[in-house]
Amino acid sequence: MATAKKNYARDNVPLSRFGVLVAQLESIVASAAQQSPDPLLCFDLLSDLISAIDEEPKDSILLWQRKCEDALYSLLVLGARRPVRHLASVAMARVISKGDPISVYSRASSLQGFLSDGKKNEPQRVAGAAQCLGELYRFFGRRITSGLAETTSIASKLMKSHEEYVRKEALYMLQNALEGCGGLAAAAAYTEAFRLIMRFGVNDKAPIVRIAAARCLKAFANVGGPGLGVVELDTSASLCVKAFNDPVSSVRDAFAEALGALLALGMNPEAQVQPRGKVQFPPAKKLEGGLQKHLVSPFVKASGVRFREIRICLTLAWVSFLQAILLKYLHPDSELQDYAAPVLDMLQEDTTADAQALACVLYILRVAVVDQMT
Repeated sequence: MATAKKNYARDNVPLSRFGVLVAQLESIVASAAQQSPDPLLCFDLLSDLISAIDEEPKDSILLWQRKCEDALYSLLVLGARRPVRHLASVAMARVISKGDPISVYSRASSLQGFLSDGKKNEPQRVAGAAQCLGELYRFFGRRITSGLAETTSIASKLMKSHEEYVRKEALYMLQNALEGCGGLAAAAAYTEAFRLIMRFGVNDKAPIVRIAAARCLKAFANVGGPGLGVVELDTSASLCVKAFNDPVSSVRDAFAEALGALLALGMNPEAQVQPRGKVQFPPAKKLEGGLQKHLVSPFVKASGVRFREIRICLTLAWVSFLQAILLKYLHPDSELQDYAAPVLDMLQEDTTADAQALACVLYILRVAVVDQMT
């Protein structure tokens, strides 16, 4: 009787703007078997839906939340195009956040189930589900940390896809999951995630996937490198330096940012996270000699056809490192001047006449030291 009364109440309440948009979305999904949803129509509708979620009161959202979630899920697993699946994923996270957040558990579980089902391997569908799951982690990661191990396993499977955009979405999903969970998930999940990034992501043949892998490494550093010791930090930093030989500039830039974040974490052992689990990790230690090994020496020794690009990447890594030292790890800005000496060490006697080397050093000192101290 109570359920019937509740449904009757919804049926007799005038449709809000949010309710109208949900009904339109349901209609599009219902007719998808006969006619593929028009991407432009879906894009406009989802844009309006997100605005309505922000503007509607919570009571109105609660009234239509389940129908909205179901319609968005159906649209995603139908195989929406990238702009549409992005908006659908954002709308899913927003409606759960504004309405009843408890549904994030069942929705994340259903997305994981869809992605784990090997029969449903149509690339557009997989990409949509992966993007939505990543968005849920971005909003609710602390609530669904227990699912990180399965999500990492799903990402490993998706990395075998022939479609580069599926592999990219797999790593973006993993990045959001790492950032959303912080260092609160089980140790085994982080170990597997790091292995996946290092073994497959950074060596992928597609530039967009390598960029996603670099962002995953940066995410690892930003959440305290759970489960990473000095060996793993040193290995990943060396890999970033190696990536500066990549022919694609956006890939090099992404690894430069990752290198700065990893070295900043290595210099702050008190910020390194020890994840929960049966495995006992060694005590956190400072990455001794990390700046000399990964920033100074590669700059001095840069050679080959891309030596200029390598120097620029190391310059960007220095800036990323020093910004993290000040803004993330909250060192006093007076400490920045202590890093001027190793920066100047990059100017050897035989490079003082090298205009590019001098320009790089001056850029680091101005942008990462002087500007941050003023």
